[in-house]
Amino acid sequence: MSTTCTAVTALAEEAGDPNQGLTLRLPARLLDEEFGRGRVVRFEDVDFPATLTHEPTRRFLRETGLPEDGILFELDTDIPLRTLAEYYADEHPGAYRRAELPSHVDRLIRLGHFAEGDSLVVDGATGEVWNWSAAEATLHPFDEDVSTLAFSLWLLHRTLGGRGGN
Repeated sequence: MSTTCTAVTALAEEAGDPNQGLTLRLPARLLDEEFGRGRVVRFEDVDFPATLTHEPTRRFLRETGLPEDGILFELDTDIPLRTLAEYYADEHPGAYRRAELPSHVDRLIRLGHFAEGDSLVVDGATGEVWNWSAAEATLHPFDEDVSTLAFSLWLLHRTLGGRGGN
C-alpha cells in the first residue's frame, strides 16, 4: 500500500470526530513533514478578526495551521487575517460597492488566493471554506472546513509538488 493510501486510511479513521468540530483531525506533523515546518503558518489569537467565532477553526489555525504555499494556493501572510470587507477596503478600495459583495462579507475571513486571482475565505461563524471569484463577484462552496482544505492542499502537494518542502 502506498504512503498516500496509508495516510488517507489513517485520516479516515479519525474523520468525523464530534468533539473536534471539524471533518478531519489532522496531526500537525502531517503538514510539517510535507511542506517543511518553516512553511506552515500557525496563527495566534491576536491574528484573528473578531468575527472568527468558530472555535474549531480557530483551534485548527492555531495548532495545525496551513501551508504558506500550496502550489495553486498562496496563504495570506499579512497577519492579522482580514475579513473580505477589510481586504477590499485596504487593497482594492472602490473595486466593489457593498451591495456587490456577499451579504455576510464581514464574517468572511480571507485566507489567501489562487493563482488565477480568486480568494479563499472561511466563514467565521460556521467554519465553511468558500471560493470568492472576484471576476464574477460570486461566492462558491469550496471545502467543508479548514481541515479538509489542509488535507486537499497536502494531497495536491504530495501528488504534484513533491515532498519535504519542495
